[in-house]
Amino acid sequence: MNRLAIPLAILAGTLAACAGTPRDAGPLPPLGAITPQPLAYHPGTGVIQSVGRVPEPITAVAGGSAQTRRPEPAVTAQGQPMSTPLQRVSIKMDQAGDIMYVDTDATDLRPGMRVELTADGKIRKL
Repeated sequence: MNRLAIPLAILAGTLAACAGTPRDAGPLPPLGAITPQPLAYHPGTGVIQSVGRVPEPITAVAGGSAQTRRPEPAVTAQGQPMSTPLQRVSIKMDQAGDIMYVDTDATDLRPGMRVELTADGKIRKL
């Protein structure tokens, strides 16, 4: 009988402590305004800061049951599947000093290279 009394006392104390706490305190107040970042492409010259793989899209956790729509594979301008993975290139632009992020299938770009982003969306080495 004493063996059962101690666990029941612990359980009763835990339930009493939980009963006094509010479960839904409502939504949290906002912490601040969100400032959208400008993402407009603009042509010009600059220096490559980094080159890396394009991040993979976020998918469901292993063991999860969420049904997700898989992204379409990257294709060329002619609609053919790309043979090389896309590279994300960050370029510090000369004129405004801002950083442009460009995804490309070019494989010969390296940090420190001077490049030009053309008005028709191409990268040209200088």
